[in-house]
Amino acid sequence: MIISIIAAMSEDRVIGANGRLPWNIPADLARFKSITMGHAVLMGRKTYQSIGHPLEGRKNIVLTRTLSKIEGCQVARSLREGIAAVEGDEEIFICGGEEIFREALPICQRIYLTIVHGSYQGDIYFPELPGCFVESHREENPDASPPTSFMVLEKADRIQPGADAAELRQKGLEAVNRHLYFLARCCFQQALTLEESAETSSDYAFCLVKSSGDSQAAQALAETALQRDPENLRILLNVGRVQILAGAKERGLDTLRKGVQLGGGEEFLTELTRCGTRNDRPIKSLPRSHPLNRYLGLLMHRIDPPKRQ
Repeated sequence: MIISIIAAMSEDRVIGANGRLPWNIPADLARFKSITMGHAVLMGRKTYQSIGHPLEGRKNIVLTRTLSKIEGCQVARSLREGIAAVEGDEEIFICGGEEIFREALPICQRIYLTIVHGSYQGDIYFPELPGCFVESHREENPDASPPTSFMVLEKADRIQPGADAAELRQKGLEAVNRHLYFLARCCFQQALTLEESAETSSDYAFCLVKSSGDSQAAQALAETALQRDPENLRILLNVGRVQILAGAKERGLDTLRKGVQLGGGEEFLTELTRCGTRNDRPIKSLPRSHPLNRYLGLLMHRIDPPKRQ
C-alpha cells in the first residue's frame, strides 16, 4: 500500500487559519476529489470538524482520542492504527492537520502538494519536507486566481550506497509493484550505470513514461531494448505498455499480441483488456475471473489473436 500525503500550502507554508482554509480554489478541491475518490482518507479530528461531514465515495478515518464514534467514519486512536485499518488497499491519503502531517512524513512515500502562490496569514503550517523527496510531476496554473502549482513528490532515498545492479533492479521491481514509479526509475537508472541490460533498459523506459518523463525518449529506449532481445517477454510487456502510453496504441497492441503468441500470460491479457480488446468470456456462465475462463481465454488468444481494429 502506498502511504500518501495530500495538502495545499502557501509559499510560506500556511495550510490553515482559525480552523479553515485561507483560500477558496475550486480547481484544487476538484483535484483533491479526483485523486482521493475511491480510496481511504485519514485526518485528525480538527480537520474533520473543519470539513463537517464524511467525504463521499471514500473511506473516512478520523484520528481522535476523545471521540468513540463518528457517524460515517471509522475512528482510530493513532496514525499506525488508522493505516492498519486499510491494509491491503492500493493507496491511503493523509489529509492533515499539521501534527499528523509531521508524524506521517517519515513513513509516507508520495506527496500530492498544491502550492498557492502568495502570502497568507495563518496559524497552521505544513512541515518542512525532508530532502529525500524528489519532485516527479509539476503542473503550473499561472492564470488562476490565485496562481497555483500542482506537484507530486516521491521519496527516493531507499537506494543504499554500494548496492550492486541486481539489488537495484530488485528494489526497482518492488517499487513498480507498489506503483512507486519515480523510485523505481531511480533504481533502474542507477542499475544501468553499473551494468548494461536490455531488460533493465525496458523497465527504466516504462518507469520513465509512468513518472511523467519524456514519452518519446522512453519509447525509443524501449524499442532499442527489444531489438537487442526480441523474444524477451518482460521487454515485450514493457515495450507494449510504453508504446501505448506514448500514443502509438496500435504498435503497442501488436507488441502485446506478439508477447501472448510467444507465451506471455495474464499480464499481457490485462494490458489488452485495459485497451478494450477483450473477447467474450469462453464460458459465459462463469465470471471472467474464474480460473477456467482465464486459462481458456489465454489459450484462445494464442491460437487466434484478435485482429487489429
